[in-house]
Amino acid sequence: MPWGIMSQRLWDQVKNTLLGRILRRLLSPLKWFGNLKKKKIYELTYFTKEDVKYQKQVRKNRLNEKKIKTLEKETESFEFQPKISIIMPVYNVEQKWLEEAIESVFLQVYQNWELCIADDASPSPHIKEVLNFFKDRDERVKIKYLETNRGISGASNEALSLATGQYAALLDHDDALSRDSLFEIVKLLNTHPEAELIYTDEDKLSMGGLHLRPVFKPDWDPDLFLTYNYICHLVVCKRELVERAGRFRPGFEGSQDYDLLLRLTELTDKIFHIPKVLYHWRMIPGSAAFVVDAKAKTFERAKRALEEALQRRGIRAEVLEGETQGTFLIQKHPMNKST
Repeated sequence: MPWGIMSQRLWDQVKNTLLGRILRRLLSPLKWFGNLKKKKIYELTYFTKEDVKYQKQVRKNRLNEKKIKTLEKETESFEFQPKISIIMPVYNVEQKWLEEAIESVFLQVYQNWELCIADDASPSPHIKEVLNFFKDRDERVKIKYLETNRGISGASNEALSLATGQYAALLDHDDALSRDSLFEIVKLLNTHPEAELIYTDEDKLSMGGLHLRPVFKPDWDPDLFLTYNYICHLVVCKRELVERAGRFRPGFEGSQDYDLLLRLTELTDKIFHIPKVLYHWRMIPGSAAFVVDAKAKTFERAKRALEEALQRRGIRAEVLEGETQGTFLIQKHPMNKST
């Protein structure tokens, strides 16, 4: 059994006992101080005053056992309880982050889910060990091992081929869902059953486990979405709509989500925003969550996805670089005057 999983299980058994409560109270200040004193320079360089303020908000709103039981009771009252297929392409990720990503699914308040994983021919042996452990633990975990590397678009499509749920949610192999993520999605669906695409707010998760840089997004704005992918994570969409859109397209790796979302938003305007942070994007050095220019090629591919979207929509325009790095400016061409 992977050590991270075993230690988590031991802690789960102890944390709600009297001893566990005492240990949590004693260790909480040490854990906070320890996180701030991480030796890795990126933990210190990018820690801002705004992050400190956000930490206070995170602690204030953290789900405790009492709140979780209240949400579980509310879940039972939902008339509509669809199955949500969580799509996770996996490739050679560090064991700790993979375990935490999958555990965040297991910890969901709303339990009518399935986790559809496609391993993209990872060479690291721990990948199969971890995935098989979770598969043996719960039949809702479905795994497909690819014989050759297909890239994130190909792996995502293979994961989609395992899905049977009415809705599909996208989760990266090193990120995490908040415990109430799927609960909030299904709560909205019970109020707005017409919703076909749902997105939420998000934050960044440091290597030391700190929640930083929250992104509080506006409601659906089609013009804004043509300047950059502000929807990002978490996205949940009707699976039938994803199939109609043609799934993920190879050649857009790094911007495959933006390309898919551009096509999805051409098929529906039933788009809803949940103004809550329900997704945690891991700040691994070299990833787009750590620095915005970490993957320069992704912006080239995003530009191409945007250019093709404008062509499909019959909009004569040029896609230029925006004032802010990673954004675009749409310069429309004037219509020819008829004589």
